[in-house]
Amino acid sequence: MSVSEVAGLEKPAPHGVAKITGALSAAAAGVATVAAILAGVATIAAVVANIVRREVTGESIYGAEEFARFMFLWIIWMGVSLAVRRGAVTVITIVSERGPWWWRAAVHGLSSGALGILLVYACWRSVEYVLSPAAVDSVSSALRWPMWIPIASMTVGYFFITIHYAHAVVESGQRVVRGGPAARRTLLVGTIGGLGLATLLWAVSYLLLQAGVSPLIPLGILFVALTLAGMPVVFMLSFVGILGAAGILGLVFFPFGSGDPLFPFRTTQTSMGLSSGGELLVIFAFLVVAELMNATGLSQRLIRVAASLVGHFRGGMAYVCQLVSALLSGISGSAQADAAVMTPLLVPAMEKEGYRRDVAAAVVAGASIKGPVGPISVMYIAYGFIVSGIGAAAIDRMLVTGIVMVFGLLILQAMVVTIVVRRNGMASPHPFMGWGEVSKSMLAGLPVLLIPVIILGGILSGLFTPTESAGIAVVVTLMLGLAYRSLTARAFARAIVLAATETGIVMLLLGDSAILARLLFLDGFGQDLQEWITGLTSNPHVFMLIVIAILLAVGMFVEPLPALLILAPFLAPVAVGVYGIDPVHFAVVVVMSLVLGLIHPPVGLVLFLVASISKVRFERLSLTLLPWLGISLVMLILVAMLPAGAITWLADWVL
Repeated sequence: MSVSEVAGLEKPAPHGVAKITGALSAAAAGVATVAAILAGVATIAAVVANIVRREVTGESIYGAEEFARFMFLWIIWMGVSLAVRRGAVTVITIVSERGPWWWRAAVHGLSSGALGILLVYACWRSVEYVLSPAAVDSVSSALRWPMWIPIASMTVGYFFITIHYAHAVVESGQRVVRGGPAARRTLLVGTIGGLGLATLLWAVSYLLLQAGVSPLIPLGILFVALTLAGMPVVFMLSFVGILGAAGILGLVFFPFGSGDPLFPFRTTQTSMGLSSGGELLVIFAFLVVAELMNATGLSQRLIRVAASLVGHFRGGMAYVCQLVSALLSGISGSAQADAAVMTPLLVPAMEKEGYRRDVAAAVVAGASIKGPVGPISVMYIAYGFIVSGIGAAAIDRMLVTGIVMVFGLLILQAMVVTIVVRRNGMASPHPFMGWGEVSKSMLAGLPVLLIPVIILGGILSGLFTPTESAGIAVVVTLMLGLAYRSLTARAFARAIVLAATETGIVMLLLGDSAILARLLFLDGFGQDLQEWITGLTSNPHVFMLIVIAILLAVGMFVEPLPALLILAPFLAPVAVGVYGIDPVHFAVVVVMSLVLGLIHPPVGLVLFLVASISKVRFERLSLTLLPWLGISLVMLILVAMLPAGAITWLADWVL
C-alpha cells in the first residue's frame, strides 16, 4: 500500500513551474497522510491503553491525556491540509458562478485575494508563534515536552495548505497563458474587479465603525460577502477572527485585540487541545467508527436489519433510511458521518424502488440530522465542554434526552415520507420477508447494534468518559471488521485519513470561532446581549422563540459547532439565570436550532455532501428537502414550547 493510494493524490503537472509545485504538493500530501495515520493510531492507542491501565491497576497513565491532545492537534492540521488537497473544503458558489463573465471574474478575484492574504499572514505569524519564547522555552506540564512540538502542527499545516493552493494558482496561470487574450482579459478584469469589491467592503465597514455600530455588523457583512464570493468556508472564521483581532488598513474592530498579533493563533491552538479540551477527541473517534463501519460493510448490516422490519411497506426504503439514521445516531453522533454512510447505499436503493433521485437524496439529508441531536451527539458533548457555570447542562442528561429527540424526529419524518410517497405515487409495497429473515438479520446485525449500547452504557454508568467510550467503540468496530474478515490494512489506513480530514475541517471551524468568541467576551458582549433580550420580553416562551430565530439566522452561514462556541456561553446563563429555563431543555433547543442549519442553504454542509455524492444539483435538493426541513422546524418549536419535563422525562427517570 502506497501513501498515494491512501491519500488519493493526483499526478503532478508535467511542465515547468507547475511540475515543481505539483511535486511539492504531492510530497506535502504524502507527509500529511503518514502523519495523520500515525497520529490517529497513537491517539486511539493512548486513550484505550489508559482505560486498560486504570481498570487493571487502578491508576491512569501519567501524561496519556496530554499526549493524545498533542497528537490530536497534528490530526487536525494534517487533516485540513489533506481536505484542501482533495478539494473537500466547502465553497459556496451561489454568487461566484452566476452573472456575466466580468462579475464572476471580479468575485473570484475578491475571494482568491482574501484567501491569499490570509494564508501569507497565517504562515508568517505561525512561524513567529512556533519560534516565540512560549513555544521554545516552555515545556508541557505532564510529558515535559517542548511546547513547540504541538504548536508546530499549525505552522506545518498552514505551509502545506499554502503549497496546495500555490500549485492551483500556478496551474491557473498556465491555463491563462494557453487561453490567449480572452483569458488574460478575464484575469485583468478579475484583479481590478476584486480590488474594487474589496475597496467597497472596506468603505462600508469603515463607515459602520465610524457610526458607532457593533463590530459584529461589519464583520458579519464581510463574512457573508466573502462566503458567498466563494472563499472556502473552513477559512472564513480564520479570516474574520484575525481581522477582528488585528484590524486592517485603518479598520479597528476590537481595539484591545490589536496589540498582540499572536492572539488569534494562540486562541485557536488552545481551544483545539493545546492546554485542555481532551473531551473533543471524541469527534475524531466517532468519525473513525463511522468510516470503519463504511469500510467493513458493518453499516450494510444495519440496513439489512431495517429493511427486514419496514422494507415491505410502500416506500419501504425511505422508511429504512429513517430507521437506519436512528440507529446510526447512537454510533456516530455526526450528521455528516451518517449522510456519508447512507447516501451511497440508500439513494441508489430508493431509485430502484421508484423514487426520483432528488427525493431519495432529500430523504437521506433530512434523516441525517438525527445524529447530532441523538444519544451520542458530538454537539451535546461539545456543549457540556463549552458552557460552564450557571448555564451548564450535564452531558449524561443531554445524551439520554437525545433518545427522546431521535424518536420524535423518526415519527414525524416518517409521516412526511408517507405523505410524499402517496402524493407522488412512488414505490409500490413489497411482500413481507418473514420473521425468519428478521431473525437472521437481527442476529447478523446484533454485534453492530451493541456498539451504541457500549458507548452510551459506558458513559451513563460512569465507567468511561465520552472520549474513552468512543475509543472503546473504535476497538469494538475494528475487532468486528477483523472477525468478519472485511477489514484490510489499506481500508483501515484510508478510514483514519478520511476521519482525520473530516475532523480537521470541523475542529478548525471550532478553533477559529474561539477567536471571535474570546473577542466578544472581552468586549462585554454577554452583558449587552442579556440587556437587549430582557428588554424585549420577560416571557420565557417568547425568549425561546427569539433564540430560535437568532440561531436559525446564524445557522444559515455558520456551521453548528463554531456557532455553538460563539453563542452558547452567552445565551445559556441568560436562559437559566434570568428566565429559569431548565439547562438541558435549553441545550437541546440550541443544538437542534443550529443543526437545522446543516440542511438549509446557503452553507448547509449536509446538503453539499449529499448533493455531491448523489449527483443532485444543490438548488434542486434544497427545494425537494423543504417538507423534511419544515417538519423538523415544527418539532423544534414544539420542543421549545413544551414544559421541560416533557422533554427530559427519560433522563429524569434513568438518572
